[in-house]
Amino acid sequence: MTEFNFNEDVAIDLDNLHEEWQKHAQTRHKYANEISYLERVTKKAHEKVKVTRSRLIREAKELKLASADLREAHYREHKDHKEAKEEQIEAEYQLSMAWNAVKAFDDKKTALEDEVKLWTRNYFATPREERMAEGGKKFILEQDIARDKVAETQREVINKRRRK
Repeated sequence: MTEFNFNEDVAIDLDNLHEEWQKHAQTRHKYANEISYLERVTKKAHEKVKVTRSRLIREAKELKLASADLREAHYREHKDHKEAKEEQIEAEYQLSMAWNAVKAFDDKKTALEDEVKLWTRNYFATPREERMAEGGKKFILEQDIARDKVAETQREVINKRRRK
């Protein structure tokens, strides 16, 4: 049986985007396979509910329950029908959660594409040249340096959070 760790699978390692791209399709495929399996389980659960309902309606007719309302009450209150219905609801829930996981992988793909675009456009690059200051602009230069230090500190904090 395949092991799933959604939080780990959907996380993006920004320092290794090339590895993220390599494993993304395989990981998404793993979850898509699970959807196929869960769709089969859900169809079987639906069929089990129908078969159980049919059997209980037949029993109700044998018990001479004439009206449709009495037959419906008979099968809806029966424990076999309730159990089959619970299995159906659980199967539908599992399938829905798997679809949500695959949607998250589609979102991850978009995020990876955006990260690659930012890196290729040197969005995360720092200035390559020192600023030249002319006499009389010392105060402005000091403000720029202070602002750059704050920006650098904020950028470091953002990058640390991003890598977590």
